[in-house]
Amino acid sequence: MNKFPSLAIAAALAVGMVATPAFSQAKSQTARAQLLGTWRLVSAKAISGGKVSYPLGEHPGGYAGYTATRVWFMLVGSNRKAPATAIPTDAEAGPLMKSSAAYTGKYDVDPLPSKDGLKVTVIVDAAANEGLKGSKRVWFAKIDGNRLTVTSPALLVPNTGLTSNVEVVYVRAE
Repeated sequence: MNKFPSLAIAAALAVGMVATPAFSQAKSQTARAQLLGTWRLVSAKAISGGKVSYPLGEHPGGYAGYTATRVWFMLVGSNRKAPATAIPTDAEAGPLMKSSAAYTGKYDVDPLPSKDGLKVTVIVDAAANEGLKGSKRVWFAKIDGNRLTVTSPALLVPNTGLTSNVEVVYVRAE
């Protein structure tokens, strides 16, 4: 009986067990590299019960930025009314808060894309809405040229109070 084929199979399995995490990490780095840079917000819509709404208006503004380890967002509504002075009154501050979203955190990209796109998970460590701090935000990203489309599983949209699927579209700002 020849033992060499068994040794070759065992060696191949051992190499595969060592190479798989490295391959997964390399795929994750490649997926992450696609996101790097600054993206300008084009649209943001929420879908709840088959109805489409625009929590930040039909022409929102803002940006998202991805570094190698961190992501940040600053999104603002298109129908915001400027306060009378640089320091908003309490009455002015509420509508301003409800017509914006801002947070940052470290993120991870699942190395294996799904049919929904790249799965991105952010651990929020700072947010305009303190209720988001410490939460995990999960979404799926698809990149087509200079266009990034981000979709969420069902989540509570603070601006509307409705549980919705959210679709946000960006274009490269660089």
